[in-house]
Amino acid sequence: MDEFRLLGQVELRRDGVRVELGGPKQRALLAALLLRAGRVVPLDRLVDDLWPDHPPARAAATVQVFVSNLRRALEPDRPRGAAASVLVTAAPGYRLVVDPARVDAVRFAGLAADGRAARDDDPERAVELLGAAADLWHGPALADLSEPFARSEATRLEELRLGAEEDRADAELALGRHATVVAELEQRVGRHPMRERSRAQLMRALYRCDRQADALRVYREGSRLLREELGVEPGAPLRELELAVLRQDPELDWEPPAPVVLPAAPAAQPAPEPAASAEESGRVLVVDDSGVNRRLLAAAVTGLGHEVQVADNGRRAVDLLRAGDFDVVLLDLMMPVLDGFATLAELKADPELDHLPVIMVSAVPELSSVVRCIELGATDYLPKPFSADVLRARLRASLAAKRLRDAERDQLRHLEIVVAEREAALQAEIAALRAEVDHARGGARGGGPA
Repeated sequence: MDEFRLLGQVELRRDGVRVELGGPKQRALLAALLLRAGRVVPLDRLVDDLWPDHPPARAAATVQVFVSNLRRALEPDRPRGAAASVLVTAAPGYRLVVDPARVDAVRFAGLAADGRAARDDDPERAVELLGAAADLWHGPALADLSEPFARSEATRLEELRLGAEEDRADAELALGRHATVVAELEQRVGRHPMRERSRAQLMRALYRCDRQADALRVYREGSRLLREELGVEPGAPLRELELAVLRQDPELDWEPPAPVVLPAAPAAQPAPEPAASAEESGRVLVVDDSGVNRRLLAAAVTGLGHEVQVADNGRRAVDLLRAGDFDVVLLDLMMPVLDGFATLAELKADPELDHLPVIMVSAVPELSSVVRCIELGATDYLPKPFSADVLRARLRASLAAKRLRDAERDQLRHLEIVVAEREAALQAEIAALRAEVDHARGGARGGGPA
């Protein structure tokens, strides 16, 4: 499987092994195409990207040679004379046809956006997503290229990286991890002293660690630097934070979040949710990368009378299912480690697990996602948000379907045993008859008894 790297040196890795891409200009061409993957890039634009000031006399022909070389690297098994399917010719230039998920810069941007969206409502999930985004970096973006287009893109990606790091720090602070992020924030402020957001995060973390004097020192250093270098005062948020530290504002203190509480039953149905009967209860595996979602969903399923176990990623879920005995799987669709699609496909490919009902749980309402889940073998698709009534009905239906399949499998096994026993008895009868025939023939050849 091909993986394209831009967050570091420009690389193509096939099944984990680095593929040779040629010289700097040829790698720069691949980078230019990757940054516009799926779009037609005119030949003239590629020439400008590679030689912005003084292109050689045969620049267009040189680009064509680079394209030919890259095609051999991208499709080493393509028969001679067959049309390229990855780096294709498309007037007035070329188009690179690759899955965006195979480009680390694209994956990083998606994880960073998802982490930012989850930062306020689910900081634990935000930390996981933004940590996965950070792990994609292997050095400065496009580190081995010097062309202006590459430097411009590297600057944009670096800004996104810093923003994602700051988003993660906000989530860590929301989780009360101020003591663990102080050192990281001090290093970031040292590398980027003009970023007031990082400085504010460091001040807040220091204050919560009972280091009020150090928090004020960080403010004074930033204020002095801004006046000396730019002739400006710190922004309003940083100034207000200094005042809050000075007056020891209680709002700066961290308080653990309130425990997760299930929403009350709707007014039209004030009666408490009945627990599942002994015939309806089952063992349910809840799979979700968000700790908040896991606790909420596990509490809801337990409240309906089922036994619950949880897993925080698809890989852990597969291991638990292979080792244990479960009746239903509630599987989150969007997870950074073996997502719901891949987990579902792996379960349905395993003969020991393919009979398990899998209910996909997702806030993604697109019909294409529903169709793909059903095609992969999901029993049901549960869109968020949902009520306890809906959850109870879906679990009841899935449990009934599994019990029906289990009964059919037991009946089939019973029939197989009966058939095997009857076949064995028949073989025994046939063997006895053969023995009698052989005995009779032997007596006839010997002339009868003496």
